[in-house]
Amino acid sequence: MNICSYKKNRGAIDETRRGGDDETSWLPRGTPSPEPGGWEMRLAIWSTTTPRENSTHMEMFRRQLEEVELAERIGIDQIWFFEHHLQPTAPVPSPNLLIAAAARTTQRIRFASMVNILPFRHPLLVAEEAAMLDNLTGGRFDMGLGRGLRPPEFEAFGVDQERSREMFLESFEIIRRVWADENFVHHGKYWTVQKDAPLSPPLVQRPHPPFLVSAQSEESLRWAAQYDIPFAQIDSMVEQAKRDQALYREVQTAHGHPPAARLYLMREIYVADTDARAYTEARPYLLQYWELWNRYTQFTRGGKLPDSYDFWRRQAPMLHAMSFDQIVANDMVILGGPERVADTILRLASRLELMGLAIIFKLGAMPYDMVERSMSLFGEEVVARIRQVLTRAVTVDRTAAEPSSSIQRAASNSPPASCPAVWPPTASTARPAR
Repeated sequence: MNICSYKKNRGAIDETRRGGDDETSWLPRGTPSPEPGGWEMRLAIWSTTTPRENSTHMEMFRRQLEEVELAERIGIDQIWFFEHHLQPTAPVPSPNLLIAAAARTTQRIRFASMVNILPFRHPLLVAEEAAMLDNLTGGRFDMGLGRGLRPPEFEAFGVDQERSREMFLESFEIIRRVWADENFVHHGKYWTVQKDAPLSPPLVQRPHPPFLVSAQSEESLRWAAQYDIPFAQIDSMVEQAKRDQALYREVQTAHGHPPAARLYLMREIYVADTDARAYTEARPYLLQYWELWNRYTQFTRGGKLPDSYDFWRRQAPMLHAMSFDQIVANDMVILGGPERVADTILRLASRLELMGLAIIFKLGAMPYDMVERSMSLFGEEVVARIRQVLTRAVTVDRTAAEPSSSIQRAASNSPPASCPAVWPPTASTARPAR
């Protein structure tokens, strides 16, 4: 069996399933039951949002929606949007609005909030909005959940960050009950709910949209494994991820779930014609993007992160201290020409049992045309080389018409360079949601 393959799964994400649900009922409706060796690694894009100089926020969001269309054309399985508040370098207070907008112009790609920060919103509202998104996407929605990390956001909402885990756990239970129970009353430590009517609109996926969480601390990993929920890790070193997979598997099987891959490894990526060009072009933008770990290091040194975030108090300074060469040498990023990029992905897939690889194409304020060239080369030259670890074959329609207008435009602050052939659009075809 390929190392990225995962075995047949049991629907254990929701322990409150109704009678008649089979053991794969946690999956989206219409999904074929997985057989041993039948599924392999999925491709996701974590679509970051950073304003560019001499551009507007309207242009930024328009470009982001065009990125989703391109992602679908090059065969990406999923697209994720983050949530941040009062952060000029990441102005996305609502990933759900981006999902609703992007769903209108796509047919196949799945969407996820990565994540909805549960302590900031009433769980009834979170559950209802998720039901709307499940309908607006035609059942292509995954429910990404998290407790938040950035201290200024908790301060802005007047929420005690030390209590974020308690709030997350209570919110999660309420969301599941809102989806499952027509009538229930909840009087908890943080929220009160009185539900005496059916969920409206009802969910498309049964018993509910798949869950997805960000989990890197031991406590978060144990919680996710208990429910057999897929988990994503940003900028984990391979040895860290292997250790965390072992812990997850131990808890996963101890709670009666068959052993199955659940890790989405997140990696920054840039593809160019040659290795040398990729390193030269990506370096300044990667280092700009990597500054996020400096910000969290400052939160740590300033005593802003509470004890329950001890993992990040150790991890952020370690990541910030890494040089560009160390970042590349440790496979923390995926840079190079198509062959090197494919080799790096295959190497990661051989060292870890991956449910998916979540890649970040937009590094800092990288010009849009560079992002689109990188994505196009990935679809045109890399996908075929990594086909052995993907969930399906991805074909190229070389007879398709003109590329999207966004690819034809060059950003005003992009470096002079000849533009390689772009990925041609292909006809979108509906397929069973996975």
